[in-house]
Amino acid sequence: MITKQALEDIYAKYHRPEYLKIDPLLCVHRFKGKGREALEAVGIMAAALAYGRVEIIVRNINVLIDDVMGGDPVAFVNGASYKGKVEALAGFKHRFNDGVDIAALLEAAKSVTLEYGSLEKCFCGCMAQAGVDVKSGIRANAGGGGQFRDILTLFTDKLRDAGRKHCGGRASFEHLIPSPRRGSACKRMVLYLRWMARKDDGIDLGAWKSVPASMLLVPVDTHVAQIARGYGLTKRNSADWKMAEEITAALRAFDPSDPVRYDFAICHAGMVGFRG
Repeated sequence: MITKQALEDIYAKYHRPEYLKIDPLLCVHRFKGKGREALEAVGIMAAALAYGRVEIIVRNINVLIDDVMGGDPVAFVNGASYKGKVEALAGFKHRFNDGVDIAALLEAAKSVTLEYGSLEKCFCGCMAQAGVDVKSGIRANAGGGGQFRDILTLFTDKLRDAGRKHCGGRASFEHLIPSPRRGSACKRMVLYLRWMARKDDGIDLGAWKSVPASMLLVPVDTHVAQIARGYGLTKRNSADWKMAEEITAALRAFDPSDPVRYDFAICHAGMVGFRG
C-alpha cells in the first residue's frame, strides 16, 4: 500500500493547473465565472465524451462549444429546440456517438434543469429520495459507495428518461450516461460529480455547494485501475463499481472528508509516466 507521504508527494507534484492541458476538464474551465448553469451544461457534455484519446476528446468538445454553440452553450441548450440541436449537430461524430446522441443529452440536461432548477438540485433530490440527509450527507459518508450508487442510479435514470423522450432507446445515447445499475464503474458520470462538487482548487470547479465531497467516488477506467493496483489501493482485476468503492475506501483512510482529492494527481502521474 502506498504511504500517505508518497501520496501527498504525488498530489503536490501533479494536482496543478498545467496538467489540465491533457484533461477534458480544460474545456469546462473556459466557463469559470460564467455561472453554474454554464458549468453544468458544458461539464455534462465534456464528461459524457471523456472516452478515447484525450487530444481527440478535447478537440471534439471545443468543436461543439465553438462551431456548434457559437461559444455560448447556455443560449444553445436553452434556445434551440431538439430538432434545431439535431440540425446544428449534423455531421458531428465522436467514436460511438453522433449528433443525435449529443442533441438528446443536451435536451435531457435542459429538461431536468427546467424541472428542478439545476442539475445540482436534481442530484440533491436524488439524495433525499435515497434517504440521505442533503445538508450533511452523513448516511452517504458512513455507508460508502452503496448508498452513493443508489443516488447516482436515480440521477442517471432521470437524465436517460428525459433523453429517451426524444431519441428513443438508442444504445449510443445510453452509452453517454452510464448507470451503476449493472455494476459499471460509471467513470464519466462519477468524474462529472467530482468536477462539480469538489471545491474550486484550481482543478475542480466548486460549482455545486450542496453535495459533500466526502460522499464522492473515484472515477475508474482501465488506466486508473492499473495505476491503483500498482499503488496497492485495490486488489481487484475488473474496473467496475466494486473496484471504485475499494479504491475510494483506501483513499478515505488518508482523507475522510475529501478522498477523491487525490484522483486528478494519481491519474495524471500515470498519464505522464505512460507518455514518458
